[in-house]
Amino acid sequence: MNKFFKFFILFLAIFTLGNSSFSNELLRDEFIENDLKDKKLSPVITNTNYNYESIERIPIKLEITKKINTKHNLEEGDILQFKVRENVIGKTLILKKGTIVEGRIKTYMTRGWNGMPGKIILDDFSIPGIEPHKVKGTFLKKGADLTLLVLPVKWALTPLPPLGSCTNVIIGGHGIIKPRTKITLYYYPNWGK
Repeated sequence: MNKFFKFFILFLAIFTLGNSSFSNELLRDEFIENDLKDKKLSPVITNTNYNYESIERIPIKLEITKKINTKHNLEEGDILQFKVRENVIGKTLILKKGTIVEGRIKTYMTRGWNGMPGKIILDDFSIPGIEPHKVKGTFLKKGADLTLLVLPVKWALTPLPPLGSCTNVIIGGHGIIKPRTKITLYYYPNWGK
């Protein structure tokens, strides 16, 4: 940038901020004036009972009881059942092998064009005898992702109008969770003390 242009920008900024009617109009927020002006807002609630200083964690290894995949009708929020694969031991026995645990489908995406894979994201696990805020772990299962193969070909063929669209019909793989799929969550026993 040349010196004249920098000087012009600086002059414009000083003029804009110095001109009170222009700056007042610029800083005016209609949402606050119309909707929030006379309302009393409560402060944000923070979780102060977590002890994030403790990094002690105990793995909980799970497997699903029934095979699911993105080919069949799944819904976000569906409750699924899992079995504990092996005893979970801390200072004492926390969970026995074979204990049933419930979890939810947090997000579900079907496979799509241009090699996009199907995805299943599991979360909100309910484990008997363990408070939910002490368990962390989200499980993601994707199908075969073909986008790294398809998109370069698509862009290479784009200058030839009908040929670039031919790759749209290539579809990614289904997300499948089988009973032998290993799912690991972590239990933080010192959180919330």
